[in-house]
Amino acid sequence: MTAIETATVHTELEAVHATKDPRSVKRRGILLAATAYMTPFVAGLALVGRGVVSVTWGEWLFALSVTLAVWSLMLGILVLGWDTRLHFDPHFLLVPAAASAILQWLFVYLFPEARFVILEGWFVVLLFGAGLFSFKEALALNTFMAGGYLGTIGFLATRGEPISWPFEIGVVILPFFLFTFFCGTVLERLRRERVEMKALRKQLSHLALTDRLTDLPNRRHFDEYLQHHSALCRRSGATYAVGLIDVDRFKQINDSLGHDVGDRVLVELAEIVRGHLRQSDLAARRGGDEFAVLLTETNAAAAGVVLSVILRAVASRCFSASGLRRGQVTVSIGVTESEGEEAPKDLLRRADAELYAAKRNGRNRVAVSAPRRLVPVQANDPALS
Repeated sequence: MTAIETATVHTELEAVHATKDPRSVKRRGILLAATAYMTPFVAGLALVGRGVVSVTWGEWLFALSVTLAVWSLMLGILVLGWDTRLHFDPHFLLVPAAASAILQWLFVYLFPEARFVILEGWFVVLLFGAGLFSFKEALALNTFMAGGYLGTIGFLATRGEPISWPFEIGVVILPFFLFTFFCGTVLERLRRERVEMKALRKQLSHLALTDRLTDLPNRRHFDEYLQHHSALCRRSGATYAVGLIDVDRFKQINDSLGHDVGDRVLVELAEIVRGHLRQSDLAARRGGDEFAVLLTETNAAAAGVVLSVILRAVASRCFSASGLRRGQVTVSIGVTESEGEEAPKDLLRRADAELYAAKRNGRNRVAVSAPRRLVPVQANDPALS
């Protein structure tokens, strides 16, 4: 298999074991943000219209309606899948954050006496992007928020509100941008650590499922994929074949020429096997000098033809990098096909039996197990009497 094909198998296995749905995570984030915005409205119910705060029921209902409309729009974008078109915002955080800023401008306009509390609440919005926002994104969002805030304050000033520009710029906006720089630095550091951790997890996953010598999937990877593919085939009724490949007299190569030569033989053998399989097939090193292949939508006879080609390619290969002449390296192969509800371990056991049959019969050959088919019994069969 090529590196792309191996990555495809990794992706399939990760899909089987996935525990988090990215779209569900996004929906939960939007619902959590909407809930956070609803909390002040619910908490302020006891204060509206009683002179405690200068907010009328009309203003309260208007702000509530706009807030509900904005977060319904954000949720609708997710439900309709429009967020996938926002390539600049793959995590769907920048657009909701910008919507939050616009809502806060509205709150400042309707409740100017609470504008400092509203402005402080902006940094709670940034917490939703912790580990995802870069420094540039945080700076852009904060500039957007501050610009809208100043525009709202300016509009309030034209309406007659007592606005002190030296105070707003020197005491509010300047500290806001200083804190923005600090916040953006922290967010950038969290983002880089997240990227590094993600790359490390990917590397660890690759190491856990890949043979370091041949760069083929290892035994664990092969067994997991075989279990997964077997389950799919049982449901669909498809047939697949499994082959086991073993290097003939590999111990003699190691003992006479050294383990370095033996390792180079295995690397070259892996290249041969990989090069003769389809993208949908899987080759793996099960350990030592034994390899396994899974051929999809194939019976034992057809798989035997493919593996015979591999056998001849090995026998005719001049392992020059290993210092071996043509014909000095051969393999024995056992192959069988899936049968009904048979467990993968039983399939491997039968392939292993065929491999040893090939060894006993002279090596450098392919042994194919004949499929065992149940003969249907007639209702009038005398054996049933």
